[in-house]
Amino acid sequence: MANDFLLPTQYLGAGERLLHGKALSSAVAPGLAEDWVRLDTDVFNGTLGRVAGWKVSSRIEIGGHWFDDCEIADWESAPYWREGDDPAGADDHTGAGDATGAAPSWGCPPTASELALCLCHADARVRAAALDTGGAAAPLPLLLLRCADGDERVRGRARRAFTEALAGADDGSAGSLAALALRIGHRRHGGWARDVVLARTGGIREPAVQELLASGGWQGAEARLAGIRAGAEAGLLDADALYRIALTAARDNSERLEAVRAAFATGHGTAARKRFIAFLDACENSEVRVGALRHALSAHLPSLGDLTGLAVGHRDRHVRRLAARALLGLPGADTVLDRLLAAADGTVRGAAVGRLRAAARPADLEPYLTDPSPWVRGLAARELRAAGGDPHALYRALCADPETVTPPAVSGLAEQRDLRDAPMLDALTRHTDGAVRARALGGLRRLGVLAADALVPYADDPDPRVAAVVLRGLRDDPVLLRALLAHPHARVRARALVHLAHRHHIGWNEALPLLTDPAKEVSRAARGALRAARGEVTVAQLVALTAPGEPPERRALAMQLLACSYEPEALLTALRLVDDPLPAVRAAARGDACRVLWDRAAARSPHADEIRALAERHRERLTVWLAETRRRNRALRNR
Repeated sequence: MANDFLLPTQYLGAGERLLHGKALSSAVAPGLAEDWVRLDTDVFNGTLGRVAGWKVSSRIEIGGHWFDDCEIADWESAPYWREGDDPAGADDHTGAGDATGAAPSWGCPPTASELALCLCHADARVRAAALDTGGAAAPLPLLLLRCADGDERVRGRARRAFTEALAGADDGSAGSLAALALRIGHRRHGGWARDVVLARTGGIREPAVQELLASGGWQGAEARLAGIRAGAEAGLLDADALYRIALTAARDNSERLEAVRAAFATGHGTAARKRFIAFLDACENSEVRVGALRHALSAHLPSLGDLTGLAVGHRDRHVRRLAARALLGLPGADTVLDRLLAAADGTVRGAAVGRLRAAARPADLEPYLTDPSPWVRGLAARELRAAGGDPHALYRALCADPETVTPPAVSGLAEQRDLRDAPMLDALTRHTDGAVRARALGGLRRLGVLAADALVPYADDPDPRVAAVVLRGLRDDPVLLRALLAHPHARVRARALVHLAHRHHIGWNEALPLLTDPAKEVSRAARGALRAARGEVTVAQLVALTAPGEPPERRALAMQLLACSYEPEALLTALRLVDDPLPAVRAAARGDACRVLWDRAAARSPHADEIRALAERHRERLTVWLAETRRRNRALRNR
């Protein structure tokens, strides 16, 4: 009894237990379908290295191997196919081999554990030999798995042995195979085994389906999928149950989509369509929503009205756009174009605009030349040009009167890329509307008639949209960007600093004065630039910046950067500033001071005596600060 028992452990899998000579009851108890599949997979993966000729170690060491060798699982010790030239049955081989005596390297006779290992082996010759030797006495689940084997020789032997064994099995043993048969039924060669078992058990039964659906962990995903398919096929899972799975399956989106596909087979009437639309509204996973809609379109489930409602009003833009594309391919789509043209989603509007000319409504294209979306404007111009119109002339007419011109009309004129429009755009840069000025300035840049240095005077514009266009045009010119660091507008200084830090380089000494800028946005941008340039400053310089006479912004940033350093000087500074009156300095210092609990380098530094004295003074508080730091970090990770 003791030889067949192995205490449960997270390190030893089912295959490793068999390597230790344990019985199958120890490896796969309680013998659920997924247990047998995992045993098969575990042994196959373990023996694959020798079969494939990989030069890797397959030892799994648990605990201290120098005193606990009994807990070492080595797949090199598993049976393998041994080529031989002695007569069959000689030496330590069994008679299961060819005339040269080639056979698995098992004992004589092979033990039950060895036969189980060989039935799941990566080498098809070993599996076939195991069936020849012990097929009649092999466990029914392993025989069933081999009935779906990818090797024809193994598959044929297993099916003959399984047919004979199943005929002599009682109803309880046959019924216990139902879940495993359903589990492997969708494999390439699994249909035969599924049909044979279900013919004996009288079809798909609810206990087998529930066993598959209850398989846990990521390894049980295939079992749960098989349970969904089988339950839907047998009518054991109705539409409500399937949609419930589609909404609650937490691990794998494939399970949700399989449940949705199965739900489509339960009906195609009005109730089925409403149930599907309700599912799309309730589902919180965008990937599942889009996949479910694709499957529904393949099943021709949604009606024209359903797709129109989804395209116009669904909260997921991917669903809206997929519904709009599918809708325009259906007969009668022209009757709902007006609803699509009024959609808030620019992509949906664009899809409808692209259909207007085909619907014999070219006159309705003109209003969309001034759509807020560049995509829609471009489609309207293309379709109008194809219908014989002149969008360029229409844009010039829309921009001719400063009283009625709109920002989208200015952008549309610039998108025509005609240099003759430059004077008109230049006049619009002095318009009273800041949005028009910004679009006109961007149009001149698009036409290439405004040099980068000519953009600088426009940075004085009071409208931030104009300044944004200027900064986009100057982002590749570090000289002009540096000139803007002294600009009177804080937003210009901040954006110039951001572009310099991200696209070029700004040194520590250059960005440090901006840290004390009175504008918060500039100070925030300077803080980011200084963090990026922290490699240019030494620990001694950072320590000097933490002095009480320095500005608070510099002291706080210097202490935060010191907390990222593992130098003893940084630790000493942190211990000195744990009670600093500035909250930002105090928080960073206390978080870094906890490092004294494990930093051995500090104990060997020239500052060791002072570090030790300060650590002893704050000994009780350090544990509190450490707990607070860990709690804060945990909250940030879980946010």
